[in-house]
Amino acid sequence: MKHLSFGFLLIFAVISTATAGVELVSDNYFPADSEFADLQKISSEITFADPARLLRIDNGQLFSDVGFEKYAKRVYTLGNSGSLSVEIITLRDARAAYSVLTLLRSGDIYEGPPGDSFTKTADGIRFAQGKQWVCIQGHGASADLDRRVAMSVSNRIGPHTPKPPSLVSHLPKFGYEPASLRYYPSIQSFQSYSGAIKPKHFRLDSDVEIAQAQYAVNEYTGTLYLLSFPTSEVAEDYLGGLAGEQSAGKGADKVYAKRAGPIIGVLEGSFDPGTADKILGSIKYSYLIKWVYQKTGKPKTVWGIPAGILTTVVKSLFFVVLLAGIAIIAGIVFALVRIMYRRYRSKQSHDQPEQDEMTQLKLL
Repeated sequence: MKHLSFGFLLIFAVISTATAGVELVSDNYFPADSEFADLQKISSEITFADPARLLRIDNGQLFSDVGFEKYAKRVYTLGNSGSLSVEIITLRDARAAYSVLTLLRSGDIYEGPPGDSFTKTADGIRFAQGKQWVCIQGHGASADLDRRVAMSVSNRIGPHTPKPPSLVSHLPKFGYEPASLRYYPSIQSFQSYSGAIKPKHFRLDSDVEIAQAQYAVNEYTGTLYLLSFPTSEVAEDYLGGLAGEQSAGKGADKVYAKRAGPIIGVLEGSFDPGTADKILGSIKYSYLIKWVYQKTGKPKTVWGIPAGILTTVVKSLFFVVLLAGIAIIAGIVFALVRIMYRRYRSKQSHDQPEQDEMTQLKLL
């Protein structure tokens, strides 16, 4: 017994030693202590989930509009008197994070890692992964420190899925300028951030996604807006209101529109009708139908018995009856075979009696 207790203590000590250096990540995505020698110490740290405190943060209104959940930021001091900040904002969903990435950037967007998608800045990296938007900025940092820290944060967040919102995939490729892409997951974010660039003829009073990009074909330039409405009927009603705006102006004021399912493409600029038709003509939308079984919130009852329990009982009874039927049929078949065999043996005994002799052992 003494040896058994000592063995348990030894196993516990080994497990404790092995897990002593393991850090539970949970929702803390910052680099671990001493993970990077360049990050000497944390000079400041802030964490909050109160949306009211976003007013003190740069672009706080945008984070609020797309759907804010949590804000966290650390500033590290470097050995050369420089600094590096890691800002992690948790938003409503992946669409919100991708939207912030497209709006708060100054260059092209690349497929991750780090993150699902990322963009480079003059002093760091910004990336979106899941519903997290991460901004890493260095001042006086080494050339690759921001990328190594970004990879560490990305690995702690989890696996990345480089798949932008489906509306972005509907943007036509003809004349498309990728660096100009802007994505808005809601009308609130579009109205607050687009500002002066918002088209005058946009009168949106329903929930809608918007993807915006610049297009240039030969000497023609302009802007395409893809509007994704909840249903095709809502999109059709909105398109009817735009009918008077199409091609109403001259020069850069021309407006063209096309509907594909619940998506409406609005193209404005100096395009002639032929070029506008080439751009808008590639907007397609196809429906995908899936059968989904959805349980109702209130269980059904039959004769006062819950339908689920009654179904289980009926299935069990059916299974028992099925087994009984199989057993009866098997018994009948076996009996018939037995009777036929005995008749055959009886006939043989009359024809060849000497072959039916049996030796019996009698115990007294």
